[in-house]
Amino acid sequence: MTDLLTPELLDAIEVKFLAEKENRQLSWLERSRYKLEVMKFRDALRRSEQQAQAEHLKLRKQHEQKFVNARKIMMRQRNQTWEEIVQDFRRQYASIPRDDEEAKTEFMLMLYNKYYFSPALIGSIVNKPSKTVWLWLEEWTFENEQLKG
Repeated sequence: MTDLLTPELLDAIEVKFLAEKENRQLSWLERSRYKLEVMKFRDALRRSEQQAQAEHLKLRKQHEQKFVNARKIMMRQRNQTWEEIVQDFRRQYASIPRDDEEAKTEFMLMLYNKYYFSPALIGSIVNKPSKTVWLWLEEWTFENEQLKG
């Protein structure tokens, strides 16, 4: 976001701040310049957010496509129906001891990264709401990025 703060915008903000500090009104030119720069900033911010949202949607669609492919492969390899495969994953998760959080974490990450399961499907397997799984995945990703950086 700091790259959206142009020198012109910073100058306009400074002029406005100084005018307020001196208890004076901005001239028509200063006020127009300030409004223009703020408008440019808002437009750039909106475009940046739209671009980030489009990128996120693209990655999500790619993840979903990988899941569809992985699902077909698993059904072919195991010669089982999808319901039987999901039930097998539920049994695997249930066999993890309740106090072993690391094993639960590894299992959920395996479902997401190796088999490309959606948070909704992971939630149905581990008996948690999909929103909880989404938040957990985002938090886990954020923590690991912090460790790398």
